[in-house]
Amino acid sequence: MHHFTGNLKYIFGTIKSSFVPAFFMAAALIMFYAQNPFDFELSQIFHYIFLGLAAVGMGFLYVINRSKPFFAFLLGTIVYLLVNALKRKYGADFSVQPEFILLCFVLPINFMVFYFLPPYPLRSSRSFAVIMALLAQMALIEHFSAWIMNVPYVDISWESMPLWAVLPWVSMLAVLAINISFKNTIVNTGLFYADSALFMALVYSSQASALSIFGLAFAAILLCVTMLDLLYRYNHDYLEKVSSYSAYISRAGNKFLFKYTVAVFGIDNLEKIQEQIGAQNVPVLEQMLVNKISESPSEPEIYRYNDTELMMVFKNEDAKHALEYCENIRRTVAASEFVFTSGKSIKITISICVSERTRKYIDAAVVAERGHNGLQKGGRFNSNIATIAK
Repeated sequence: MHHFTGNLKYIFGTIKSSFVPAFFMAAALIMFYAQNPFDFELSQIFHYIFLGLAAVGMGFLYVINRSKPFFAFLLGTIVYLLVNALKRKYGADFSVQPEFILLCFVLPINFMVFYFLPPYPLRSSRSFAVIMALLAQMALIEHFSAWIMNVPYVDISWESMPLWAVLPWVSMLAVLAINISFKNTIVNTGLFYADSALFMALVYSSQASALSIFGLAFAAILLCVTMLDLLYRYNHDYLEKVSSYSAYISRAGNKFLFKYTVAVFGIDNLEKIQEQIGAQNVPVLEQMLVNKISESPSEPEIYRYNDTELMMVFKNEDAKHALEYCENIRRTVAASEFVFTSGKSIKITISICVSERTRKYIDAAVVAERGHNGLQKGGRFNSNIATIAK
């Protein structure tokens, strides 16, 4: 029953994260099939709105230092400008030019790379290298694309796109859809719909308004999901079932009862464990730990406190009873074995410090900070312990 409920919750979560990007994609399709072509003046308005959204979106992503959607935004904007330049240069024959044909083929490969690119700070030397490689790739397409005309059946097309170039697009979108069914996030779902919009823009790019309509949908989807993801991350940690510290502060003032206890906890000897399993597997280990704690009969609410510590909230419980729950959890974790998908397993211990909300310590931030300070003091000399903050 628990497994069925979890699956149902995931399905509804996927539908919820798909609502906004699917709305923009559906609006673009309806506008294209019902109204295309638009007047030149209206197409120009769409064109300038796209450029404005692209500038705002990439600037916003730069400010919040998010790399993953930024590269898709940048690549989509470059493609939009390149195709428009090809249309001005070659007129109606732009779709049979080698630059356009090669561009259609390499784009899904790039979008696949950007989709699975691990999130990291945008303002870094790594991002600069990726941007330079992307610009160099676009320059090579422009100057060394004539060889593509020797590929057999290059003249067989689906609307503006060579039929053999459709295959990597369909394959890429299928992989993205499968990934979303297992790992749904707001950004991943948004990238799927945005890439689909750009695919339609290229397929129908020979028609007057297609590029502006679907390009606008591409930009609107990425900008909206970026803002929604930022809002989501304000209230949720990247771990499933774990809310953020901001959410804890908000709920403590609105939803918690007057009486509650916070238990701040962390994995013992985390640096050594990170050396054993690799930094990339630490979030996976934390996820397994959270799942294990969630199975506890005490059913604590779990929140992120900082990069290395989480916390449990026991509503309507004093420190004494919360400590008993934490002792059971501590022993359960110590007796458990955490197995990764690779087959590698590890045993860990956790240390916990309990801090009760009292008339002396009313503020939620102070309650959590007392638990954090107590955990730090106890961790200097001991591990695998549960204590009460003094």
